[in-house]
Amino acid sequence: MSVSLSKGNKVSLSKLASDIGVGLDNVAVGLGWDCRETEGANFDLDAWALLVSKKYGLKKKNLVYFSNKIDESKCVHHMGDNLTGAGDGDDETIEMKLSSLPEDIIHILVGVTIYRGGQRRQSFGDVTNTFIRLYDKRTGTELCRYDDKFSKEFSNCTTVLFTILSRNGSSWDFNVIGSGNKMASIADALNTFADYEYLLANVNKDNTNISGGKKKMAVSLSKGGKVSLAKVAADAGVAALDKITVGLGWDTNRYDGGADFDLDAAAFMLGGSGKVRNDADFIFYNNKKGPGIEHTGDNRTGEGEGDDEQIKVVLSQIPADVEKIDFTVTIDQADTRNQNFGMVENSFIRIVDDATGTELIRYDLGEDFSVETAIVVAELYRNNGEWKFNAIGSGFAGGLAALCRNFGVDV
Repeated sequence: MSVSLSKGNKVSLSKLASDIGVGLDNVAVGLGWDCRETEGANFDLDAWALLVSKKYGLKKKNLVYFSNKIDESKCVHHMGDNLTGAGDGDDETIEMKLSSLPEDIIHILVGVTIYRGGQRRQSFGDVTNTFIRLYDKRTGTELCRYDDKFSKEFSNCTTVLFTILSRNGSSWDFNVIGSGNKMASIADALNTFADYEYLLANVNKDNTNISGGKKKMAVSLSKGGKVSLAKVAADAGVAALDKITVGLGWDTNRYDGGADFDLDAAAFMLGGSGKVRNDADFIFYNNKKGPGIEHTGDNRTGEGEGDDEQIKVVLSQIPADVEKIDFTVTIDQADTRNQNFGMVENSFIRIVDDATGTELIRYDLGEDFSVETAIVVAELYRNNGEWKFNAIGSGFAGGLAALCRNFGVDV
């Protein structure tokens, strides 16, 4: 039987689990809500979990949500974004392996934020039938649950911190917080809840602290990860995303093979067929400009910190019949110099908002390549009227010529 909790209550999860014969290494936190009908945009609520390290405090890599779905320890996993909240049951789920978490993780804050709530004039005053529950994944057995019907006191709140899970020796406690906050984005949690100890100290007291603040962070993706540019921008406090810089970087080992490396970034503007419309859609060091896009120049050494090459994009100026922009890196004269991407390390691609200088997205490729001489690093693609980013990380043999043939460029 599930334990029904109220705001300010605390319960031992380890005791509850023991009573029903389950462990804490295969649990899930389900969150749900309904939204009252209002004029304007539909509500989009997003669940998140923030892990607190005793040694390092709050780290952006341990803020788990729709764009950073797994923490550093790989023990807390966001199961995906629900854009509507329609239907019964859990609207979003965060899975946790509590027993496997590193010992320095002492708290997990769990909350929900209204996407673009301030901009759309939406608040938890219009959200009802909210709940959070913790259950055993293997059996489906619910251990505890907290239900709330938010009232006018939350009419200025775009975020609610539902609970703080706290390590208690070898066990875990579930603390019901129910605290409303005014946050512009999920990233603000790193600042807004820096004083989480105050909230824990005030369990069993009415706590509807209203606060705010901005802390911008980049979304870190893994291979295959996809994310909406507009949503990431809004979450980072960028009001209107249009002009961006696509930065690419790498390090090379000049002693492998003897000769210097010369890596070249390029972009292919692709139509609905997945091919360029014409050869002018191949943007590289010898064809630097196209409609809404510009290559800033060739870096022949790759030395130094930061971006090695950059491609500027104005999203609003990309022709309507361009469905995708693929970004690539190739090794010049790879065959004659006996070079490949197995000799390249620390490769990355990042998206930066030009207006604010904010890094929005970053994809570090890792070292999964060996004989490849060309890589499709990532792409921007249209989806239902918006631009999304896809971390591809796909290697090619045959260098630039192979890429050109793949994308329909005459070579």
